[in-house]
Amino acid sequence: MAILIKVAAVAVAGTVLGLVIKKNSPEMALMLTISLALIALYLAFDTIKSVTDFITSMASAAQISPAVLTVVLKAVGISIVTKLSADVCRDAGQSSVASGIELTGAFAALYIALPLFKTVMDMLESLV
Repeated sequence: MAILIKVAAVAVAGTVLGLVIKKNSPEMALMLTISLALIALYLAFDTIKSVTDFITSMASAAQISPAVLTVVLKAVGISIVTKLSADVCRDAGQSSVASGIELTGAFAALYIALPLFKTVMDMLESLV
């Protein structure tokens, strides 16, 4: 809860500062936006690590294959990076670049899931 308050405070203060700066220097406002996103990720790193450790221990207790868990965690990471970068591009007025990033993120998530698809297909072939 404390981390959320810290991130929210930094984000609101940075957003107000960004609005003031944007009038005179849109480039600096964009750099501030990127910096705020990185600061938020940095502040949330301990929470992210705790959640990842918990999910890993639960998957181990449920005897879920580490390969499956790795794919899921990578997909979540890809979605976070895709969302943040696309939002920064949209803030900069580059919606077509943001759409390209989202498309690339979708293909990247699909690409990392291909080994799972192959495993499922192999299992189906062995049943037939």
